[in-house]
Amino acid sequence: MRNFRSLLIIFLCACALSLFPEENLGKLYIMNLLRLSGHPEVVASDGGPYTRIELTDSTTLEIYEADSILVVMTSCAPQCSSCARIYNKEWHLLQTVEPPFSSVFPLATIENGRIVWKNNDDWEY
Repeated sequence: MRNFRSLLIIFLCACALSLFPEENLGKLYIMNLLRLSGHPEVVASDGGPYTRIELTDSTTLEIYEADSILVVMTSCAPQCSSCARIYNKEWHLLQTVEPPFSSVFPLATIENGRIVWKNNDDWEY
């Protein structure tokens, strides 16, 4: 049931992004994620630029704010995979960040304001 819920959240957010091409998509995307995921919990925040939010048991969101806003979302169903995006201060998408290698399940996290990628393809069925 949790996997279905996570996939539904991702699907609904993707639909919202496609419906409002001229709107402030980054902020809308984050707000929809927070609104749809039930009871998000901030699990790491240093009071500074980094925040990690557990949206569900299987979905996390990492946000790092500096000159721009770096967002990494990781979903597990059951294998974990991440996507990363960079927004400006007005939450307009600047860039989608791809891993520096080819991977079916790229896994990312934010460390010291930078994205750290890991190839997560090695897993058992």
